[in-house]
Amino acid sequence: MTTILYITDLHVGSHVIQLSGVYDKALKHHWRVVEIERERSHRTIAEHLEQWHPDGCIMECGSIVNEDMLTPFKNTPVVYIDPDPGTAREARHTVASDSRAIAAAAARELARSPHASYAFIGWCDPTVWSVERGGFFADEIRKATGLDTAIYDKPWEIGDTREIQTRLESFIRRLPKPVGIFAVNDYTAVQATEACRQLGLECPRDMSIVSVDNEEMHCESAEPTITSIEQDYRGAGRLAADLLEDLMSDASLAPRHLKFGPVRIVRRQSSRVFAAYDHLVAKAVERIRRDASSGITAAEVIADMPVSRRLAEKRFFAATGKTILEEIQSVRLEKIFELLLTDIPIGHISSRCGMQSDSYLKRFFKSQTGMTLREWRNKHRGYAA
Repeated sequence: MTTILYITDLHVGSHVIQLSGVYDKALKHHWRVVEIERERSHRTIAEHLEQWHPDGCIMECGSIVNEDMLTPFKNTPVVYIDPDPGTAREARHTVASDSRAIAAAAARELARSPHASYAFIGWCDPTVWSVERGGFFADEIRKATGLDTAIYDKPWEIGDTREIQTRLESFIRRLPKPVGIFAVNDYTAVQATEACRQLGLECPRDMSIVSVDNEEMHCESAEPTITSIEQDYRGAGRLAADLLEDLMSDASLAPRHLKFGPVRIVRRQSSRVFAAYDHLVAKAVERIRRDASSGITAAEVIADMPVSRRLAEKRFFAATGKTILEEIQSVRLEKIFELLLTDIPIGHISSRCGMQSDSYLKRFFKSQTGMTLREWRNKHRGYAA
């Protein structure tokens, strides 16, 4: 059996999702995949290669910056995921996150409502992906609004949340309000939201925040909940695996440098735009976002609003341009799209998106898209195939 080493710094976060994409392709290619976590191993890459004698390797670089990363592999085919610039210049085959596409998505989301200023908050270390996202975001905001972007790029220590929150309080305090903030990832966004809370800033009156990765543990527990750009990490793993298969079949394969980008924006409270902000409606919208897929009804939403049914509907429509039922259906439709992009059987979708039955789901989906569930899946699952 073909043996592949998947080398990463640690089995956490996006690395796990990328590995699942590699496993998807491993079944097709009949591979045995062995994961090596550099942070939990005292052995060098060369020693792991000597132990396993792999037919090929996938090197998930992430936060690893190592000029010697190329040398251990010698004649072993290798594909690098998100390499640092030094490695990227020499590596023949890479799969990298599309920083420009991510930054453009963040800029579009924040530019949906007017802000007096914009800011980018970078990662604790000046990694290439952090620097690129900040630079591209500043470019996109300047094109869209004519405004410059304030950039926070000073190093900080993960785990010392009080220190970074205090620093961000000082940084954000000086910015004209309302401020549109792009945080390099969800962990950073949590520190930014807490700094805003300490300053007494409210969303959307004083600030809006968008981040990257859509890690629900961070996004859903923050106050406000955080809008985040979900990247196609699973697709990145699949791209890397297919590229490695081609490379193992043809050692003279011309260099390939592939990109993976955003899948979607998961919109939460931190960037929600209202025609006329209404705190009561904002709470109702957030409840619908959380519970629409569990079967919540318009009557249940209204019951939680301490006003009459007529006034609740009137205020909801004035703020959102939709009825409460339309908002519930919109959230459910997004959930259906999300599920269709997975391997979940179509017959299992209705129970996961709050629909009454399979037949009701099919009628609803056809009325909204003009397509059957299977037609939509076949058309849009190019990245997940």
